[in-house]
Amino acid sequence: MHEPPRWASILLRPASFCFEAVVHLRRRRFDAGRGVVHLGMPVISVGNLTAGGTGKTPMCRWIAGRIQDAGRRPAIALRGYRAAATGFSDEAAEYEERLEGVPIAIGADRVASVAQIEPPPELLVLDDGFQHRRVHRDLDVVLIDASRSGLDRPMLPAGPRREPCSALRRADVVIVTRSTGVDRALSDLIEHHHGRPPLAWTRHRWTSVLEYRDGKKAELAIEQLRGRRLATLFGVGNPASIRDAVEAAGSEIVHDEPARDHAAYDAASVSRLVVAARAAGADAVITTFKDWVKLRLHSRSLDGLPVLVPMVEIEFLEGEKDFRERIDEVLEASPSVPG
Repeated sequence: MHEPPRWASILLRPASFCFEAVVHLRRRRFDAGRGVVHLGMPVISVGNLTAGGTGKTPMCRWIAGRIQDAGRRPAIALRGYRAAATGFSDEAAEYEERLEGVPIAIGADRVASVAQIEPPPELLVLDDGFQHRRVHRDLDVVLIDASRSGLDRPMLPAGPRREPCSALRRADVVIVTRSTGVDRALSDLIEHHHGRPPLAWTRHRWTSVLEYRDGKKAELAIEQLRGRRLATLFGVGNPASIRDAVEAAGSEIVHDEPARDHAAYDAASVSRLVVAARAAGADAVITTFKDWVKLRLHSRSLDGLPVLVPMVEIEFLEGEKDFRERIDEVLEASPSVPG
């Protein structure tokens, strides 16, 4: 999420106070247990306190992979942003391509969408579920982005937070993403609001880069990005962190195409991107997988310009063993069901 400029944030503070009041009323209802639905299977929720990206998708993939490794059948449920309007969810498309054999339930009504999965899964991973309190969860995981925690910022719309910092008290686990190591000041701040320090610290690691050119795909090593002149297109919640990673890999960003979170693309917008990239001297466009699944629908408009897509995974710097044990506790409490 792009925060409003400081002057606008100040003007929007009264709206933030009103939003917080509404959130408090909603919290009281769910805190009392009213309206909570048990899906008949264990649920692991992955969410955040702020609007925008904190790494929920790679974390949900990691958890689903852990469940599969244990011989169990997971599914992932997500709202599918823009899917109702466009019939297409970039998040769902990424899951479907990168998680073999894992059903994806899409819809704002998670209860109804999960009920359509056949055969029913043994466990559910709830993507962006911290505020979706209608679904009972057995493990509530909240991600905090080390590069912009939001804990010192106002609530929407003046700032990025969806809930008061005190909401962290209801989380079972807090995990820090996009970190370079344990940040003592951030750890203390999280402990102040959550009651405990973060369980784990992680970073986003690029394992390789896929290059798409004229309908062909090649896998490149990260080292092959060095010296490339690139145009960037990042329609995600935290593009700055990805730009930093591009430059850390040794590439030069010669053009940055602005895009909002979950942006949609058509042939005309892709053509404009290509013209701007070539005018700036770019030899390729680098983008996210979520953006690529939409760009490739208009691949002819790329006019031969290569597209680079980093493969991103969660890497634990600290606390992986503890987090695995929390997931194993959920698995052990749920008997395996023949599929």
